[in-house]
Amino acid sequence: MIVSESISRDFLRLVIWYPLRWIILLLPVTWGIAILRFLGDIHYAVSRRKRFQLIQNYKRILPNRHLSESPSRVIREYFRNHYVDHLMIFIFPKIGRQTIKRYIEFEGLNHLDTALAAQRGVILVHGHFGPVHLPLVCLSRIGYPMMQIGMPSDKGLSRIGKTVAFRLRMKYEARLSAKIVHAQSFMRPVFQWLQQNGILMVTGDGSGTEEKVGRYDIFSFLGHSVAFPLGPALLSWKTGSVLLPLFIVPGSRKPFRIVIEQPIYQGSSEYADIHMTMQKFVQRLEAYVRQWPGYMHFLDRFEAGQLIENEGPHSCNPHWNRN
Repeated sequence: MIVSESISRDFLRLVIWYPLRWIILLLPVTWGIAILRFLGDIHYAVSRRKRFQLIQNYKRILPNRHLSESPSRVIREYFRNHYVDHLMIFIFPKIGRQTIKRYIEFEGLNHLDTALAAQRGVILVHGHFGPVHLPLVCLSRIGYPMMQIGMPSDKGLSRIGKTVAFRLRMKYEARLSAKIVHAQSFMRPVFQWLQQNGILMVTGDGSGTEEKVGRYDIFSFLGHSVAFPLGPALLSWKTGSVLLPLFIVPGSRKPFRIVIEQPIYQGSSEYADIHMTMQKFVQRLEAYVRQWPGYMHFLDRFEAGQLIENEGPHSCNPHWNRN
């Protein structure tokens, strides 16, 4: 969710990152999640203009679904997911094997184990959907070798945003039981990690910022022409690693379910249709958004006549020769 910088936002940051953060660290995991969701409820209640914008965008991209489910209910969940996604980092220090067993469901771990058995490394491609860092933490703490390509940035933040929220977030990320590599840094560690049969998590719908890294192409997504990165498919093709889609959704009996799907590219063919590979991911992401629209992150950007991630070059040759 796009939120503008303001004095009131800086005040809220100070409250959240100091007394509230300390309180959440002392409470059970379910209480912490409930508090984060309640912050979303408060934001939903006081942001009439933002709420109206999101409801209109929701009706625009899913014109039939809102007839069977209240738009207000979806947008309220959207606000809740925003706070859970951004602030669940407070809860990560308390997540161990027993906590994961109690609160997280897994589906498709067999797909991950089968891919690892090929000894070529695995790339988990995911979207900005649900609490995106939770799979990284959970998989690493149950014993899988995890690395993530990320792009943290304090660009556009206020002084308080940079010196409090961003600084402390980087400290928390440094304590995660997984390696995080900046998307604009030297990529040799990533290639070496995959050669050692490690698991790499990478977003398949862009950096989540205005900056773009690598090549993009245009895909149809929820009735809009949207630019998606080709990087995950290119990396899978170049390294020979298996490419698996990953999603996190509400659990049936527990708060969250981590879903790992079958490969969309096996990483072993000499020629690869890069566009078609990413199209498979885009189609899967679209299906999840249609089922759980409150879990998507960038509903703000679906204004009439606008694209998501629509700047920059998009042309590409979809067939690549490994030689």
